[in-house]
Amino acid sequence: MATHKPLSHRTSLAALAAAGVLTLSACGGGEDDTASETPEAPEVSADEELAAMVPDDIREAGTVSIGVESEYPPGEFLDEDGQTVLGFNVDLLDAALAKLDLESEWVSANFDSIIIGVDTGTYDLGSSSFTITEERMEAVNMVGYFSSGTQWFVQSGNPEGVDPENPCGLRVAVQSGTTHDEDIEARSEACVEEGEDPITIEKFQSQPQATETIVSGLNDASLADMPTAAYALEQTGEGVLEFVGDQYDAAPYGIVTHKDDPEMAEALAAAFNSIMEDGTYQQILDEWGISAGAIEAAEVNPSVEE
Repeated sequence: MATHKPLSHRTSLAALAAAGVLTLSACGGGEDDTASETPEAPEVSADEELAAMVPDDIREAGTVSIGVESEYPPGEFLDEDGQTVLGFNVDLLDAALAKLDLESEWVSANFDSIIIGVDTGTYDLGSSSFTITEERMEAVNMVGYFSSGTQWFVQSGNPEGVDPENPCGLRVAVQSGTTHDEDIEARSEACVEEGEDPITIEKFQSQPQATETIVSGLNDASLADMPTAAYALEQTGEGVLEFVGDQYDAAPYGIVTHKDDPEMAEALAAAFNSIMEDGTYQQILDEWGISAGAIEAAEVNPSVEE
């Protein structure tokens, strides 16, 4: 798989959305000067009323640490320097934090450790394309700000005849600790209950690692959030990978805050609603070509169907 580069995806993902591929949520591109450019969130001046909502200790510090699994493009990924975290989730949260007169410190971490890190105080926030689930909201507060579903993808031409509705006996690669990990485990259990062969599941710490095994043919299919699946198609190049089946189970992404800190969660929700109202939110989504994942309002611990 190609290295993580900001996009020629802005045009190609937008085209996918226009074609109806990105119905509820949220790429290869040619080598040109624009392919290495990174979208910059518009400058947003702090709003005194919003900033006053921030808990005193965080407001006095002026900076929040954010745990992030920085290998899930285009949501969050490392720039060529190997340190700077880029992505549409980064731009959105940075814009919201600017409304609160706060700066961000993005800290790369394993996906599985981020919610625990917020709970134990290692990080002030967690942002890593977290799908909001009832189980996660039992441990932390989650501020919904975007919507994405799940999309399967395979080698171009689907040589193994993968059908997501009949996955028994397949070799499937996923990122561990994600909702897709839970999804494929449940499907494998259902196969066994029906007397079919289980799914051979290979789990990886990052989605690009899982994607590479589809490119190489080691595994038959992978599943990921729609923006990430679309980015994988772009970055691997034309004719390497393709979608199979339709997107399903669209659900909101959430920023993670400490369970005992509802004030910070409410402040973040208000800040996201502010950038939605002033157009910053839509501008960032448009720049990344993922406007189909926009939601109307941010909310703390929204109701979700599981």
